[in-house]
Amino acid sequence: MINIKELHPIDIELIRLGKDNDGGYVIPKIIIKKTDGVLSYGINKDWSFENDFYKKNKVNIHCYDHSAKLFSFFKYSIKCIFLSFLYLIILDRKRLYRSFNGINIIYKYFSFFNNKIVHFKKRIWINNKNENIKISDTIDRAITLGLKNIFIKMDIEGDEYETLSYILNYKKNITGFVVEFHQINKRSEEFNKILNNLKSSFYIAHVHGNNYSKVDDVSNLPSSLEVSFINKEIVNKPISKSKKTFPIIGLDQPNKHSKPDIELNFS
Repeated sequence: MINIKELHPIDIELIRLGKDNDGGYVIPKIIIKKTDGVLSYGINKDWSFENDFYKKNKVNIHCYDHSAKLFSFFKYSIKCIFLSFLYLIILDRKRLYRSFNGINIIYKYFSFFNNKIVHFKKRIWINNKNENIKISDTIDRAITLGLKNIFIKMDIEGDEYETLSYILNYKKNITGFVVEFHQINKRSEEFNKILNNLKSSFYIAHVHGNNYSKVDDVSNLPSSLEVSFINKEIVNKPISKSKKTFPIIGLDQPNKHSKPDIELNFS
C-alpha cells in the first residue's frame, strides 16, 4: 500500500516546461539556472520539454531513446497528414493543431539536435547489451564532458524501477529530476522502496497524476504519477509542506485534454 503522505511536495516556486497536456512537466524553477546539463531518458516523438529547457538555459542535452528512429518519424508524419484532414472536417481544432505540427517532425528533429543537443539511440537499462546502455554510463559520459550539475528527465515505461536507484551514486552531480512512474499500485512495494531511498537526498517538489491511467479504488492514486525532485543541497531555506491544491491551476494540465485532471490529496 502506498502512503500518500510520503508524496506531499515541499513549498517551492515551480515552472512548467514542454508542450500543453502530455509531454509537459512541472519542475522547481531554481533548477534551471543551477543546471549545466540535461539527460533525457525517453523522448519518443516529443522533445518539447528539452526545447523549453534549452531556451531558458543553453546547456548540453543528451537524449536517450532507442525507439526514436527516422522510419517511425516518417510513419508518424504520414499519419498526421490523414489525421489533419479528419480533424479539419470534424472541426476539432486542438487535435488539428497537434496533427498539423506533427507533419514536419523529421525537419524538427534535424533542426533541434545539433552539437550541444545529441540523440543516442539507446535504451536505458542495467547493462550494455544490444541497444541497452547503463544509466551510470550516461552520467559518466556527461561528467567526462565537464558537466557537474545535471538534471534528469525520465519516462521509460516501467524500467525506472530497475534503473533509477543508480543515480544516488551521483547525487552530488544531480540538481534534480522528474520521473513518470508507471504501475505504482501494482508495484507499490518497489515504488515505496525507491521513493524512500530517493528522499534521503532529494525533496519531492511536485506530483501530478497522468489521467490516461486508471485511478485505484484503494489508494485513490492513478497507476502513473509524474514526480519532480530537487537536490536538498540546492534548497537553502526552511522547508515546509506545500499548501497548494493539486493539480495546480494555471500550471498543471491533464495529459489527456478531453478528460478532467486527477485531484491528489496528501493528507
